Amino acid sequence: MPENNNNPVELKLEEVVEVAPEELSDDQKSFLEENKGDLTDEQAIRFGLEKEEEEKPINIDEVTPETRIEIAKKKEAANEEDEIDPDDEVTINKVVDRRVGQLADDLKTTKDQMEVDTFIRDNPEYTKYRGVALKYMKNSSYSNIPAHNIMAMVASKDLQKLGAQKEREAIDRAKNTSGGGSSFRKPSGGGIDWSKATSEEVATKKAEILNRR
Repeated sequence: MPENNNNPVELKLEEVVEVAPEELSDDQKSFLEENKGDLTDEQAIRFGLEKEEEEKPINIDEVTPETRIEIAKKKEAANEEDEIDPDDEVTINKVVDRRVGQLADDLKTTKDQMEVDTFIRDNPEYTKYRGVALKYMKNSSYSNIPAHNIMAMVASKDLQKLGAQKEREAIDRAKNTSGGGSSFRKPSGGGIDWSKATSEEVATKKAEILNRR
């Protein structure tokens, strides 16, 4: 009996699953797709349908919290599996130690240079001792001695000479800034040392004497 399009036949799952897959109508195929969750695994395979897995509720009793200790143990176990050959480990450690040592030496050298150069900026008379001071500071016996002490040590023989040089420079500066630049000075007795007087000073003195007369 033909189907009445105005009154579609109500499909029932137990009836539709009895139909051969190749004989299914479009309506029956759609019906099976919509209700595939109610099919058995065998029925779903028979009609070429893939059932969606039902989301199962979480069973709290089956949950085991993962602790940091367990994670550390897993990592340790993984590291033991990837353990380096002892000979390779020795070689690697040597390379690392050498590179770390070189880096430390480079950093110390840079620090020493900065400290010495700062001292020289404030005390330029020590410039010629820069190389000697850096060589001393590179030696392990002097590595922790500050730059100003190293400089005092390497320049110890010349300290008196340096002091005298500074004193002469101070005297020269004083001469250049007093008396209009004239080198004429009174002797220690308080009188005038005419042997060192300039022609202008002699002429001034003559004029002073003539005016008195």
